[in-house]
Amino acid sequence: MADYIALRKGRNALSTVTHIALNLALAVVSTALTVISGNWIFGVLLVLLSKWRVVAVRPRYWWINIKANLVDFTVGISLALLVFVALGETKDFNIWHVILTAIYAIWLIVIKPRSETFMTEVQAMFAIFFGSFASAIVASRLDPLVGVASCFVIGYGASRHVLMQGDDHDFTLTTFICGLLMAEMSWIFYHWAIVYSFGDSVTFNIPQLPIACSVLFFLFARGYKSALRHDGKIRADDIVIPAIFSVSIILVMIFFFSVASFDI
Repeated sequence: MADYIALRKGRNALSTVTHIALNLALAVVSTALTVISGNWIFGVLLVLLSKWRVVAVRPRYWWINIKANLVDFTVGISLALLVFVALGETKDFNIWHVILTAIYAIWLIVIKPRSETFMTEVQAMFAIFFGSFASAIVASRLDPLVGVASCFVIGYGASRHVLMQGDDHDFTLTTFICGLLMAEMSWIFYHWAIVYSFGDSVTFNIPQLPIACSVLFFLFARGYKSALRHDGKIRADDIVIPAIFSVSIILVMIFFFSVASFDI
């Protein structure tokens, strides 16, 4: 019996090490492919191929699996696109590639496998921030409708990810409203482009859209938790402080830390 237990522990340890190694390889290789090729397609394609199990079932389950994995899709594809954006005009490997690769590795190894309520909210927040980040940049280079459409999907997927943790599974309207709100914010922030720049040798601009969306999603999560605790009713005591915090962050960000770019 002792030998059997030792064997099982050894297999579990081997599985854990293999899981970590494969996910770390995915993060590193996706970045490497993008940097070496100078093209975003290869990194995104590798992320999509890593989700092969989504379609490794009967076609009637594909849409269900896609919805269940929207948050993971959003984070992976967004980080792959941001790696491409970080190349800049010089197309050189830089510190931002290391940072984005580390974030993706942490997502795959530490954050994504967790299922606690708090970690579910963290996962959704990752999708909101990095998804709207990549969406804002892509929209600025292509068309605002691309940002609007992608932000709707991001908001829908992130809110669904959180609402799935509750007992009430009739949340279709709520998820669509969240998607529409993010789409509207994408449209507004596209026409009022405000960015933060970091670094002298490597310029990496962070738009205000992901910050604003993340703060408002934080408020949404607090309200949802309050409703769960009080039979569907949101108590003012639970939402006032988060609301003041969220509004204050947005106001301070807009009026004191904004460099508007109207060349759009």
